[in-house]
Amino acid sequence: MKKRLLVVVCFLVIAGIALAATDGLRKDFISNGARANLTLTEQNAGGARDGYQYNFALDKNAGETVNCYMLKYRQDDYEGARKYAERFIEIISFTEDEFSYTFIGGDGSVTIDKEINQIHFESAEASASGYQGSEFITDKESIQLAENFIQNRMLVLFYEEAQVHFDGKKYRVNFINRISNLKNYAFSNRIIMDKFGNILTLDYFSIQYDKVGDCNIKSMDEAFCELPKLTDKDNITLSDCQLVYIYDNSIIQPAYYFIGSAADDQTFECFVKAAVF
Repeated sequence: MKKRLLVVVCFLVIAGIALAATDGLRKDFISNGARANLTLTEQNAGGARDGYQYNFALDKNAGETVNCYMLKYRQDDYEGARKYAERFIEIISFTEDEFSYTFIGGDGSVTIDKEINQIHFESAEASASGYQGSEFITDKESIQLAENFIQNRMLVLFYEEAQVHFDGKKYRVNFINRISNLKNYAFSNRIIMDKFGNILTLDYFSIQYDKVGDCNIKSMDEAFCELPKLTDKDNITLSDCQLVYIYDNSIIQPAYYFIGSAADDQTFECFVKAAVF
């Protein structure tokens, strides 16, 4: 089934404690992007090059300077972590290592990072072999279910966009915010649910940033030229390019997010780091 991407613009959802999410515990990862905050030239407004079709202008002279950030770490103790976990499960046992606390219950598990207070919830259904339900949910219903799940656990949810990805079996809902004037996809609240609306996992964590300086960015055209080195897909049609923040090498830094479709009719997404250090 062809992947679907729905972007819903929202403003504010209130629930309790300001947090955001990542793709997994203590991973440097890149999530989905937002529209580039660039003034594109009218030159090269579309065409074909290096095996790629593109339907937008390539900005050859970005000449921009963008802020870069580092995470501000903090230490959370056992009692604070346990209070978060109790919002999700009735705790039966727990384990601890250098980086995190993990609480186990009948409904699933909650792992909380000690330094950035990341919450990773995994329901018991996440490891089940089948799905329960009779009617498939819609994209919009998946957003509402994700909002409700977070709100009902007394957590705050600020977001500007909700993005829904459906692969035929599972929905992934990402809630997107900004840092400065750019969308932040380094860390975004994320919920995965099955096609019937059963919540499988949540990634949600507090974010505080320290500015570490400015960096120059390469042009969109330069980033475009790097695409063939980063993917083995053929016959790509690009529909948009967006300048966003990603998390790489412990720095929150700018990147170009290219999106389009591949020959197999699947959504194509690729991130090219934009910072020139």
